[in-house]
Amino acid sequence: MPTLLFSNQPGNWRGVDFPKLSLTRISWDNAPDNPIAFVFFGHINVDFDGSSTAYGPPGLTPPPDDDLSNAGDNVKGWYGVAAASADDPLVQDGTILIDKKPALLKKGKYPIVQQAKNDDPNPGYYVSSTPHALGPYYRQDSYIDASQVAFGALSGKLKALGVNLGDYALAIRHDQSLQCPFYFVDSGANTYALGECSHKVGKELGGSGRASHFNNNFPVSFIVFVESGDQDPSAIVAAPADKIAAAVRSQMTALSAAINAHDLALLMAFNEVLPNNQPQGKTKLEAYKAHGGAEPKNLATVNAGLQAYGLSAARTATSAT
Repeated sequence: MPTLLFSNQPGNWRGVDFPKLSLTRISWDNAPDNPIAFVFFGHINVDFDGSSTAYGPPGLTPPPDDDLSNAGDNVKGWYGVAAASADDPLVQDGTILIDKKPALLKKGKYPIVQQAKNDDPNPGYYVSSTPHALGPYYRQDSYIDASQVAFGALSGKLKALGVNLGDYALAIRHDQSLQCPFYFVDSGANTYALGECSHKVGKELGGSGRASHFNNNFPVSFIVFVESGDQDPSAIVAAPADKIAAAVRSQMTALSAAINAHDLALLMAFNEVLPNNQPQGKTKLEAYKAHGGAEPKNLATVNAGLQAYGLSAARTATSAT
């Protein structure tokens, strides 16, 4: 029977609350250099972009989901909200409404304000964007809603390893029986940062709150499937939850063919550490398989989460070799 191989992926990987993370490459024993998935542990870093209530001016009720400082800067300009210049013809003819406060001018552009006449869902809030507009860039419904669609923001360094926009992944909470399948829609920075997911993923895993006060203080494992997407990476559209779940189940079912499939749950559970510590799941897994010992904390919950999305329940920690 085929066997899964687990290898440490070089790089200075990090995540929110975890300055050092371990990224584990998974491959088949007959093709060790071809990754089929990557696994890491950490906390959710919530991405509010694309939500109609993500950003807006002070004084809105309810307040925007995120702080405007997270939507742009003077170097890159606006990247979390759609923006236009004051001399844009669509601004001049009234199609687009911009907020022309001087402090909001970034690289010649101001935030676009949602309007009822454009069928925007929350007039007065800014139009929050994701990288690919599916319609007119000034309309909120042209973007994938982070509060309603489970997606991730793809780190540039992870993309360099073969993961692309549209590929699928699964987040599993360790201390509660909560999981959320998702796919990559947004583009993260070209850094080693991992774990940025949409507001929807954060809520599905039990988090709540706004901006930097969103409660993400719970342990989560992520498995990302390489070349698993079925959309054009340059034109990603909103995917229904059942389609995302089915795609993840298909990937997980394929892993069940491995004689050591349950090692995936062991790896994830052994990765669990407190913030500011570096997960060492692969090292602990190897020690456990060589010498035995106590099973990792929350193994049962992690294993149940994997089984819920298609990993075979036929093998157990004591029978995996």
